[in-house]
This record gives sequence, C-alpha cells and structure tokens, in this order.
Amino acid sequence: MLFLKQIRAVGFKSFAEPTTLNFTKEMIGVVGPNGSGKSNITDSIRWALGEQSTKSLRGSNMDDIVFSGSADKPAADFAEVTLVFDNQRDIFSTIKTNVVEITRRFNKKTRDSDFFINGEKCKLRDIQDIALETGLTKSSIAIISQGTISTFAEAKPDARREIFDEAAGLAKYKKRKLEALKQLAKTTENLTRITDIKSTLEKRLPREKEKAEKAAKYKDKIEELQKIELTILASDALRFETELSSLRDKRRQLDIEVQKLANEINLSQDELDVMLSKNGDADKEITQLNLNFQRIVERIASLKAQKQQVEARENSENVNQNVDDIKARAIKKEFDEKSISFNSEKDLVANLEKTELELKRRYDEVNDQFRTFHMQSQEIESEKNKLQYRLEELEHKQNTNNLNPMSGAKAIIDNAKRLSGVVGTVGSLIDVKEEHQIAISLITGNHLQSVVFKTSDDAKKGIEFLKNQRLGRVNALPIDTLNPSSIAGPQRDIIKRAPGFVGFANELVEIEKDCQIVLDYIYGTTIVTRNFDDATRLGKSINFRYGIVSLDGQRVLPRGAMSGGSVNKASNIFAAKKIDESFDPESIKTKIATLDKIFNEKQKIFNDLKEVREKLVDDINQTASNIRIGKNSINILNSSLIELSDNYKIITGKDLLNNQVASSFDESESIRLAREIAKLETERNEISIKVNSLSESKTKTTDRQHELNKENKEKREILNNWKDELANVKSDLTILESTNIQILKRLSEGYNLSLDAIREMHFDEIENPEETRVRIQELTIELKSIGEVSMDAIQEYEETKKEYEYYVSNLNEVQESADKLNEIILNIDIEMKTQFKRIVDDVNAALPEAFQKLFNGGTARLIYTNPDDILETGIDIEVNPPGKKITNLNLLSGGEKSLVALSVLFSILKVRPLPLVILDEAEAPLDPANVTRFARYVRDFVDNTQFIIVTHREGTMENCDILYGVTMETKGITKIVQLALDIDKIKKLINKNKE
Repeated sequence: MLFLKQIRAVGFKSFAEPTTLNFTKEMIGVVGPNGSGKSNITDSIRWALGEQSTKSLRGSNMDDIVFSGSADKPAADFAEVTLVFDNQRDIFSTIKTNVVEITRRFNKKTRDSDFFINGEKCKLRDIQDIALETGLTKSSIAIISQGTISTFAEAKPDARREIFDEAAGLAKYKKRKLEALKQLAKTTENLTRITDIKSTLEKRLPREKEKAEKAAKYKDKIEELQKIELTILASDALRFETELSSLRDKRRQLDIEVQKLANEINLSQDELDVMLSKNGDADKEITQLNLNFQRIVERIASLKAQKQQVEARENSENVNQNVDDIKARAIKKEFDEKSISFNSEKDLVANLEKTELELKRRYDEVNDQFRTFHMQSQEIESEKNKLQYRLEELEHKQNTNNLNPMSGAKAIIDNAKRLSGVVGTVGSLIDVKEEHQIAISLITGNHLQSVVFKTSDDAKKGIEFLKNQRLGRVNALPIDTLNPSSIAGPQRDIIKRAPGFVGFANELVEIEKDCQIVLDYIYGTTIVTRNFDDATRLGKSINFRYGIVSLDGQRVLPRGAMSGGSVNKASNIFAAKKIDESFDPESIKTKIATLDKIFNEKQKIFNDLKEVREKLVDDINQTASNIRIGKNSINILNSSLIELSDNYKIITGKDLLNNQVASSFDESESIRLAREIAKLETERNEISIKVNSLSESKTKTTDRQHELNKENKEKREILNNWKDELANVKSDLTILESTNIQILKRLSEGYNLSLDAIREMHFDEIENPEETRVRIQELTIELKSIGEVSMDAIQEYEETKKEYEYYVSNLNEVQESADKLNEIILNIDIEMKTQFKRIVDDVNAALPEAFQKLFNGGTARLIYTNPDDILETGIDIEVNPPGKKITNLNLLSGGEKSLVALSVLFSILKVRPLPLVILDEAEAPLDPANVTRFARYVRDFVDNTQFIIVTHREGTMENCDILYGVTMETKGITKIVQLALDIDKIKKLINKNKE
C-alpha cells in the first residue's frame, strides 16, 4: 500500500539544498555509505510528525537540526520538512482530503517552530493526534532501527511491554487516563479544600447567626424608631411648610404695614416741620400786618380828628345859611361820603372776585397735580408691594426647591475653588426641553444633588473634606470610573419602533460633551414614552427589563412595578431651575429701595400739594365770605344812597343818583378827609381780613399740628407694636427655618427624601403623641440594652450561609465528579486490559508462523511476567530455535536475538497493520542468508504497509522495488539519486563514497 508519496526537505540537517523524494512503490530502499545522511531521512519523518526530543533526533538542541554550513555553503536560517500522504483510504479520518501535506518549519533566528496541515497553520497537538491515529509514534513499530531491534531483544519485560501498548492502541487510553487522573487529583484537592472551607464555615455560622439575630433585632427596633421619626419629621416638614408660608406672609404684610406706617409718620413729621415753618412765617406776616393796621388806625383817628375840626369850622361858617340849604348840603355831604364808601366796597368786592377766580384756578391746577401724585404714589406703592412679595416668594422657593444644594453637596460647591476637579451638581449641569421636563425630573430624583468630579481621586478628596470638616455627605460621580449601562443591540431597534416611543432618556438630556458618561450612568437604561398606556405596553413587550417613564410622569419600573399619580408643579425641578436662574434678590432689593426713595419724594410733594390745596380751599372760602360781606355792605350803602337821593330831591327837586345836581360848591376839606379816611378804612379792612385769614389759617395749622402729633403718637405706638410683632415673627421664622432646614437635612441624608417626595407620600397620623413619646423612650432603652452591633452582620451571615450552602452543594457535585472520574479510570483500565490482552493473544497466534519463517523452524511465544496484573505486567519471550531449547534470550547470538525481535515485531505488524514502516538498518546484525529471508518476509506485508528501508545489505537491496542512493559529493551536504537495481554498480558507488 502506497501511503507516503513524497518527502520535501530543505535546511534540515545535511539537506542543505531543497531535496525531494518521490515514493511510487511500496518497498523503497535507501542505500549509501555511513555518514552520508541516510538516517536523516528517518529523522526528517520523525521531526515532521512532531518529535520534540532532539536527543532522539541525534542532536543536543533544536539548532542541530538546521544545516550548520560547509566549506562552500553557509549555514541555513531555518529547517523545513513536508510529508505528502495519500489519504484515499481515509487513514487520516479527521482530514477530508485525498492528499494530506504535513509541514514543520523551525526558524533559528526567531526560534519559531510552526506546523501546517495542507498549508493551514495548526498546533503540535494536532500533529501528535494524527501520528497517534496512524500509529506513527515514537513508541510504535513504525520506525524500526538496528537500535530498536537490539533494545527490544535485550530489554527487560517491563520496557518490552511499551511496543505492545502502542500496538494495542493504549496510548489514547493512557492519555485519557492521565487526563482523568490529573482531573481527579485536582478534584480531590478541590474536595479537600471545599471540605476544609465547609468545616470553617460550619464553625463560623453559629457565631454569625447570633450576631445577625442581634443585628436584625436592632434593625427592627431602629427601623421602627426611624419610621416613627420619619413620620414625625414628615409631619413636621409639612406642618412647618404651612407655618413658614403663613409666617412669611405675615412677615411680608407686617413689613409692608411697618414701612407704610413709618412712611406716614415721616411724611407727617415733614408736614409738621413745614407747618411750623409756615406758622413762623405767618406770625411774622401778622406782626407786620398788625403794625400796618395800627399805623392806619392811628392815621384814621388823626384824620377823623382833623375832619371834626374842619366840620366844626365849616358848620360855624354855614350858620347864616337857611335851613333848606343846610339840610341839602348835609344830605349832599352824607351822600358823597357814602358814595365814596359804596365805590370803595365795589372796588374791594371786584378785587376779591378776581382773587377768588385766581384762587379757584390755582386750586384746579394744584388739585390736578394732587391727583396725579396721589395716583403715582399708589402705583409706586403697588409696584413696591409686588416686588416685596416677589422677593419673599423667590426666597421661599429658593429655600425649598431641590436645586438648592443641601448639606454636603452645597459645601462641595461652595468650596469648589479649594477642591480639585469639581464640575458641579447634576442639576446645574443638565438642560432639558420643556416637554420632557416632568419625565426627566422623576428619573433624575436624588441624583439632582449628586456632584460630578473629573476623577475618582478628586471625588475621594471631596468626600475626605466633608468628613474632616463634618459638613455632611455627598453622592459623588467621578467621570473616570463611572461604568454606565445602555440599551444596545437588536432590542434597541425594537424599542425605537414601539408605539408612543419618545426617546431614550440619556438622549433627551443635554450636558457638556466631557460629561456625557454621567447621562449614560443616570439615564442610560430608561425609556420615555408618550403616555402611560404606551409605557405599560412597551414594558410587557420587553419583559420589564428597563425602566419606562411617560411624559406626564407615570413610571413602569424594571421587573414590573409601577409608580404614578398626579404631579404638582414643584416636581418639575427644571421649572424651579428656571426660577433659580432668574432669581436676583439684590437686584429686587435695589429696585425696592429705589421705589422707596421715589415714593418718599412723591409723598412729600403729595403732602405739600395737599396742604396747599387745603390752604387754597380755606382762602377761597374766606374770599367768598368776604365777597358776601362786601356785597351786603354795597346793598346797604346803595339803599342809603337811594334814601339820601330821595330826601335831597324833596328839598331841592333834583336827583343826586342821576347826577342832576352839579357841584355848586367845591369839595370841602371834610369831604376830602372823609374820602381819605374811607380809603384808609378800606385798606384797614383788607389788612384785617388778611390778618383774620392768616390767624384762622394759623389756628387750623396749629390744630392740624396737634392732630398730627396725636396721630403720630398713636401711629408710633402702633408702629412699635408692629415692630415688636415683626421682630417676634422674624425670630419665630428664623427658629422655624433653622429647625426646618435640620428636618429637611435629616430627611435628605437619613432617608434620601426631598420635600417634594414627602408631599407625594402618605404617612399615618400620630393619634396619640404621648404614647408615641413613651414608645420612643422604650425603643431607645431597648436599643441601648442590645448594645453595640454591626449592621453588616446580617449580610455577612446571609453571605456566609449562602457560601456554606454553596460549598455543601459544591461538595456533593465535586464528590459526584470524583466518583465519575474514578468510574472513568476504572473503565479505561478495563478497556486497556482488554485491548492489551487481545494484542498479546493475537501476536501469540501469529508469532509461531513469523518465527518459523525467519528461523526456518522452531517455536516462540509471549508470556506475562505478572499475569495477575495485566496493566503492569511485563512481556517475556519464550523461544526455541530449531534444534535448541533456550531458557534465556541472552544465550542467543546477536543475529538470533535480532531474528527473535523481528519475528515478534512482524507478528505485531501482521495483526495490527501500519500504513508506513521505516526499517533503518534493522537487518544489519543478520548474516546474508537471514538477510535474504528477512527481505523476502518483508515483501509479504506490502499489501497493507509501505516500507522505507535504509540498508546497505545486498539481500535487502535485491528485494526493494526502488533504490535511492544517498551520497555526499560535497562534504556536509547530502544528495539523493534514484538508482537502477544493479547491485554491483551500487556496491561500487557505496565503496567509492566510503573512500
């Protein structure tokens, strides 16, 4: 059978040049002198099939298999051998090609050793498996050398057994057994380790259970206490929120009232100051008018005295006149005097009417200004009140909204310049479109207060800072160590196509590019849908694997839980953020102060206008009164003039009113004096009116001063009361706010709850505060009695228990595994015994024939040295050559020993045929007759086996189909040529090469 079709070698040992041996026959002879490189052909086959022992290849290290150079040719860098096999009979069952090429290459420079099957790189193990499958292994009879023959013949029974093991195919069983034994050793070691761990855990469990029960008891008590505390805290937080709102409203109202009343008092004081100043001016003017009045009175008295003297003189001059003339003159004189008074009164009334018109015009003008300033003051006060309310509202919202960093987070932000790598709170970094704000707010939750750091070292320093300064706790998100999750793969595409899908939460939030990992960490596995129905439908379709939130704030949690209901505006943290960003208290306070200043200025002008208006009203009324008095005097004087005119007409027949009487006499001095007196009296009357007006105005001003002083006194009392009340409210507010901050801080740090979350939660009402107080005391005492506990003990016990149960289960599994391995080893041993016994029996059956052919008679058989232990027994050979009875193989000659070995080896080959056998001078010890017999016997096997025979014996050469001659024409370099079967020529060639 032709199996090995070709050998190609280059750089391997003495094959310096690329060398090819083509095998076309089943029995190939390789001949050549010693040292020419014949055995290198055998070595090349063994090396290509994975031989790792350089000693077996007649070298000290792997470099020795590479051509080392000659006088004419440099050393090679690598060695390569390719074996080409015919696989039409599927000898290589794992390779489904008709031709199989096995190549091995070694590079001396890189130290790389590579194997290839049909050009594809493979592992040494793959080559060894092929060699094992075909029987071409180190321990098999595939390569039989002179050393193999002598070793086998002279070997001890135990060593001789190896060839039978190989022939029986026990190598694969031994390999499996070795692997099983190694696995069993590991399993046994693992079993011991697990048993030790289990024992240790058994000892730990009772102690840890006791600690865990103690911790559980403590946990139950502390949870009950915390539940009570949480209920109280939540109740207080909600109550304080209402009370704070009420107090802030009250403070705001009191601030407004106090400010308003203070402004009124200030304005009243300004008005009083103006009144005092005006009264002073009025006193000065009255004094001056009184001086003028006195001067006029004195002048009138003087003129009247002169008039009396003149009248007396005139009367004495008129004594001689008749009675009618005297009467007429007297009437005419009186008429003239009253005419002067009449005209004076008319002039006075005319002037008063002009004054009245001017006063009314001035009043209308002042009244318009008064109304304008009044409206402006009201508008300013209204705007100021709005700003004050806005300030209160914003301060309240800023104090309560979630964007205001609490405790640790605030401390970190406040000290960002001192600390390294602080990026900011999540709430300050993210931005969300209005339509997504409610959904994202609910997902964000307490992460809003989480502080983003650049690195874990920065975060660690920040936490250490809080710890050392006792400034609270913080949830830190270091960018360099966050391990975010996301929705990926085919399911992501399925989700995107789902009805009502809005987006993946991490894609609906904006943040700086460097912080994108923060979004993926917080929002990476949450989906946003249009409504709750879409959310529940999508949750079912993805088996509730991810969290889902609808735009209106309804949630479907992972694993199927749900959360929802109404969502108040306070839940929208981003709306609060907008308020927070627009909040500028200093700007509002500045506006309020500016408005206060403008209001006070306007109010001062308003009060001045009010006073002027009131003064104008008084002046108008006084002027109207004086006009009425003047007109009444005119009417009286007019009646007197008519009566005098009538009397005069009776006496003289002339009408004085119609100027029918010409002045028959010059105006007398008394008339002139009367006219001057009348003029002065008019002037006196005007002064008197003015003095009366000023006095009346002063009296009213004084009354107003008293009234204002009284009002201011009352207002100051009210103001002081309000200030006291405001101080009390502010004090209460400060205390309440401080207490509320502590409560909110406790809720945040102790329970991870915000005020918004508290609003949406339900807490049982404390029906009996006294019982609750007693229960708190009881729990406190019970907790003290329990003593110090480790809250990790529960988890540690559960973990230890779980670990113990795991090792108990694992122990059983490992024990089962060990039992299975023992069973496998036992079965392998049984199979090896069966296979070994079968090969020995088969060889014993074939051995007599082989022995007789090689010895030309005689008997031989194999015997066990230890038949009770087939796996360990050695193999001995009992032989009886023709005419001899041998009890010991050592009594045979060297040639006989070789024949015995060959008979056994060929018997093995007969019962277990190999596709390829290499005989490397195996017949060297035989005499010529036995060589011929040997060669002919080999030919009996060529139907099932291909033979490559390295030889220099004639009998062997004569029986080969083809001969290859191995020469070394150039020292150190092997050359191979195909020879014709001319024995004489071959001998000459061999001898020539020897020379």
